[in-house]
Amino acid sequence: MKNELWYFLIMGEQDNETGLFGNFYSYGLNLGDALKNTFDASFDDFNNPNLMEAKLLDNFEIIEKKDELIQKTNLVYMRQRLHSFPINDSEKEFIPPIGIVKDIEDGEFEYELIKENFVAYQKNENEIYELELVVGKEKLIEVFLKTIEFLPSIDGFWIYIKEFWEEKNEELWVAKHFTDKQIVISFLNSQRISTLDNGYLELVVHSLIGETNLTLDEHKKIHLYTKEEKLFRYFFKHLFDLGYEQTEELYSLEFGFRHWHYRPADSMSRAEFMLMLAHNKFEQLE
Repeated sequence: MKNELWYFLIMGEQDNETGLFGNFYSYGLNLGDALKNTFDASFDDFNNPNLMEAKLLDNFEIIEKKDELIQKTNLVYMRQRLHSFPINDSEKEFIPPIGIVKDIEDGEFEYELIKENFVAYQKNENEIYELELVVGKEKLIEVFLKTIEFLPSIDGFWIYIKEFWEEKNEELWVAKHFTDKQIVISFLNSQRISTLDNGYLELVVHSLIGETNLTLDEHKKIHLYTKEEKLFRYFFKHLFDLGYEQTEELYSLEFGFRHWHYRPADSMSRAEFMLMLAHNKFEQLE
């Protein structure tokens, strides 16, 4: 398989008070593989690196001032200059969760609109209450696993494999035997990089109480859909307790933002992932 060439904007830290931005160009089999090659390269005085932007490039020749790049490895190049900035907790830029990242080109909305907040929608015409929560890279998985604990009981676990993973049809795999919250949490923890960190999946925890679905979608946004008002209000209160504020307009890396989905380099391929699901007695539904 031919290597792809990716541009990455990486944000890191020089120390507790000084942040850094660096521009990198990396080869890899896909975005996740190229990113691993970048992170594996030497980062002098560049701590806690986070991917902020990405772009698939046609070839190396289109890179502006390519002769001025520093070659870190045979696969990774970087701009000589790192850009520093003071770290201010109140003005920290949203760090996208693993599995999704902004393109270098702006979309309809400004990236600064993305904040760690939630929206709550009262009962609609189908008698469904809805919550949506956006959480950054640092806390997303911790918060999603906590929200599973908020459910009074569960009656199944579903995984949608999205059609843009290797350009194949969307598939639904169901674990009807996952009827305990700890079984779901244990499964997700044991398969973290291939599930929670995978930008090609939608994970759904189902409860018969209120016909409830708790979802982590392919854009790494947490959703709650329920007909049970008490559960809706319970989530509402506990999101406040976790430090998240309610907003009227919620933005995330989906509609209105150019973005890329990816999976980590050490995660399973689509074929390997499906075999793992079958081994764990998931059933594929048409």
